[in-house]
Amino acid sequence: MTLRANVLIPAWNEAGVIAQTLAAIRDPRLHLIVIANACTDATAAVARAAAPQAVVLETPVPGKTHAMNLGLTHAMPGLPVVCLDADLATTPAMILDLIAPLETPLDTHLAACGRMQIDAAQSSPMVRAYMRAWAHNPYFAQGKFGGLFALSAKGAAQVFPLPYLTADDEYIRRSFARHETAFVPSCVFVARAPRDLATLIRVRRRSLRGARAVAAKGLRAPGRTNGGVGTMLRAALIRPARWPDLAVFVAVMALVRVQLALEPRAAKTAWERDTTNRPSEVAQ
Repeated sequence: MTLRANVLIPAWNEAGVIAQTLAAIRDPRLHLIVIANACTDATAAVARAAAPQAVVLETPVPGKTHAMNLGLTHAMPGLPVVCLDADLATTPAMILDLIAPLETPLDTHLAACGRMQIDAAQSSPMVRAYMRAWAHNPYFAQGKFGGLFALSAKGAAQVFPLPYLTADDEYIRRSFARHETAFVPSCVFVARAPRDLATLIRVRRRSLRGARAVAAKGLRAPGRTNGGVGTMLRAALIRPARWPDLAVFVAVMALVRVQLALEPRAAKTAWERDTTNRPSEVAQ
């Protein structure tokens, strides 16, 4: 089969999930590149066992953007570059759907994103309420640029090497105009929600902190035709059934903003990821 795409999979201490992720996307049309960065567990060994055909790199340097830059140096030139978080579930068919708009000779699209589904089955009631409200954000009508997205060879050349940032996906999203990013509804990936409210707040804090760091570099979010959080809130207010979920959403986001305003400068580079949705034992 003809090779169709490079898939970069940065992984930091993902021994518990990387085998499942790789097993689901093994395909001769995909050039898999796993970058184990600053790992203190068996991520690299598990990745090699799960996908012997993959390129597995190890680096002592922490940071997702460094890992992605390193991974790109082992990519096959001229092919789309897919960026996939190590804990997300998808399939080769989904990835091939995602890159299809990037394979046209006209270079109409430089990036592509799919549709995110949230698995909150193991989450607390408060987290589920937040996720139900968040799902009504009009932002999602244009896809979710994060976790899984793709760049054409030209698009990758435009944004790489990536600067040191925690919000790499937001930096890349804002590097393209809205008409340069294709939304591929048939590409669906599943993201696990945090299990408890404290972890949700940490993750949202990291997300907003990262978005502000990207904005400080002068990159504004692409224009949206469907509005943003304000539109979501106005729509929810006329539907009383959504009010409890809306109250949780507003309270969480207000607390996150207060915490960001009060946090010390040293905390602004903290990486607050969710470890509650990862298995405690290495996948076999």
